[in-house]
Parts: sequence; structure tokens; C-alpha cells
Amino acid sequence: MKKIFLFILLVGFIVGCAPTHPLPQPRRVVDPSTIQGAVHTEKWDIAALRYVYSGQGLNYTKANLEPVFLVFKNKDFAMPVVRKDDVRGIGKTGEFLPYTEDEALRLVFASESFKQTTRNALRSGSLGAFVGAGLGALFSVIGGDNALSGAAIGAGIGGMALGVSSVPEAERKLKVMIEQEIYDYAWKEDSIPANITRMGYIYLPGNQGIDRIRIAVRADGEIYSYELKLLDPPFTAK
Repeated sequence: MKKIFLFILLVGFIVGCAPTHPLPQPRRVVDPSTIQGAVHTEKWDIAALRYVYSGQGLNYTKANLEPVFLVFKNKDFAMPVVRKDDVRGIGKTGEFLPYTEDEALRLVFASESFKQTTRNALRSGSLGAFVGAGLGALFSVIGGDNALSGAAIGAGIGGMALGVSSVPEAERKLKVMIEQEIYDYAWKEDSIPANITRMGYIYLPGNQGIDRIRIAVRADGEIYSYELKLLDPPFTAK
């Protein structure tokens, strides 16, 4: 009886020590100078990478979004700025302005993909497979030498902490996670210091055949225009 009591106490201690929120994961800095098809100049290297669905969690490409992962390595002493309003998505049907983060969220929450993800989370009783499986996966495993995909990381750290038991609860928790992800991983418009690589998402309209973007780089009173082909990320999710 004493052994059983000690076992129950030990299990309770382990569960009680489990993190209530997913732990932060390493975010690798992408080097666009090593990516074939990127733009390379004396001042900077720039790449535009496609969002790739990991197979778990929310599929942003089915939520009417085309997230583009912009990577900018400043090799100069200038302080370049890339404004989202200066970005254009170019596709078969024309040119498109990016969405604001608020607009992107409204599209996601109204999509069938969001509703299906909610149902999947309710069936499994957990949001664990969603954690790390979205936009952050590209930050986590870029480069290809990490054996765990973003989805696998999420499944490992989120299962116990993010259980769900009802549709409203699943929707509420998913909305909080998606909103944080959309804002945290969005492209930041402040100037890029020397020898620093800036990374972030530009949210373009989905299902428009967009295969490249045009950006304007403002530095030292000059404006430089570049057209970037959307490239596949240099990793394969496991």
C-alpha cells in the first residue's frame, strides 16, 4: 500500500512539473548566400522562401493565404529598410498587395482549414500536433540538420499541456496560438543593422498562382528594386 501511495505521489509530481506552455525552440538564422536562386549583391543577399505545410496542424495554404518567408542578410554598413507596402506578389493573374496581420487572421479564422483543425484537435483531445507545426516550423528546422520537424517538436511538448475537451475551447486556444504566430513571425519593417540577417513572413493572397515577389529596399536615400522567385525551403520536413 505504501509503494502504491509513493507511486501515485511520484506521478502527480511529474505531471505537476510539466510545462503549462510549450517551451521555446531554437530558431536558426537562414543564410541566403547559400541558397541557389536568391539575389546576391555586394551589399546584401535576399531570398524569398515558400511556406510548406508540415502535414500536421493548420494548413495556411488552404486558408487563402500565401505566406512568403523573406530573408535579408545585410552585408553593408547601410541600414536598409523593406516596407511591406512596397512588396508585391506577382502571379498568373496579376500583382497583389500583402495582407496586414489583422487581415490574415480574419481569413484564417473564416477558413474551412481552421474549422477542420479545430475538429482534429477535438478528436485527438490535444493541440500538441499543432504546436510548432505552423509558420514557426520554418524557423525551427531550416538547414536540414535537425532530425525533428516542427510538428514532431510540437507533438512532444504540447500534448499534455494543451489538451482540449470541447469545440469552443479548441477554437479559443487555436485562435490564441495562431494570432501569436501570425504576429511574432511577421516581417518587421525597422532598419536592418550591419551584418544582421532579418527573417519574417509577408502574407500574400492565396490561390492566385503567385510565384515571385517584387520588393523595394530603401537605404541611404536610394531605392533598390528586386524581383525574387519563390524558392523551396532548403530542408525537407521529416
